[in-house]
Amino acid sequence: MSPASPNALMVGPWWRLVRGGNVLVGASAVAVGALMVTTDISAIEWVIIGLHAFCVASFMAAWNVFNDVFDAESDAINHPERPIPCGELTEFQAKAIGRFCFLLSIATLLIAMFVTSRYTENLESWLPSIGIWFVAFLLMFHYEMVVPESFSLKHKGLAGNLSVSLLVGIVIVFGAAAIGGVGTPLVWLVAAVAILVNAAREIIKDIEDEDGDEDRETLTKRIGPDSARAMAQMLVILSLLPLVAPYARGLLPMGLLITQLPSMLALASIKPRLYRGEDNAAQRTLRLAMLLGLAGFLASVLLPLQYSSL
Repeated sequence: MSPASPNALMVGPWWRLVRGGNVLVGASAVAVGALMVTTDISAIEWVIIGLHAFCVASFMAAWNVFNDVFDAESDAINHPERPIPCGELTEFQAKAIGRFCFLLSIATLLIAMFVTSRYTENLESWLPSIGIWFVAFLLMFHYEMVVPESFSLKHKGLAGNLSVSLLVGIVIVFGAAAIGGVGTPLVWLVAAVAILVNAAREIIKDIEDEDGDEDRETLTKRIGPDSARAMAQMLVILSLLPLVAPYARGLLPMGLLITQLPSMLALASIKPRLYRGEDNAAQRTLRLAMLLGLAGFLASVLLPLQYSSL
């Protein structure tokens, strides 16, 4: 059993177990989704958005914990610094944290429903939030669980990569649903960017973890690392379409396409890194590109508001 690295020990094991940084990003994406619907948000709507963000954060934390529990053996090879393989937490303790986070997500969703029904007149338009949460639950169940009722997507190569990425995208839609804007076209285009970029990242992460993924039939194992890298690059190229579409279709000011330049440059840097086999650098850059893309969309809806107030 490998000891945790000095840097890892600086952060609490429970925080690393739930992947706290990713959880915070997911919670922030809820607010981005809401702002893609409108910037005219009332105080009570911000409360509901906050509850949705907490619901997402606790749900993502639960999924990350269950993932670490089920991957304990492979993580001993691929990621020995994680809390379970390095012995900072037992599987029993991790499962308890996972169950608590999952129940907290359910409770927060119910509180959001109560607040919406009690203090607004938008309960009917809010109800898709429940459906989205159940879609996320089904994705988690069919990805992680190895039981006869599960599709075992984790062991189905590209299908597993897409299921994880779909969860990333629907977090943005969940934020829009918090204020009754689930049908807003801009929201779905932003979600599409997140899905495609994250799918490419998941493929590359599987290339990194090939040695330890003995019990998984990943895309890398099916078609080889070079072909998997080519597939990831194709997804990166496809992600440029929904990235540019909102500006081309007039959903956002065309002049503000410049706010997406950092994301585009990050995406353009992926191909040479994949060619050189720099998989870790490539997947980290894809994560950065996705965050820069969300920031660009956020700037594109907020900057016109600033100009109009001058």
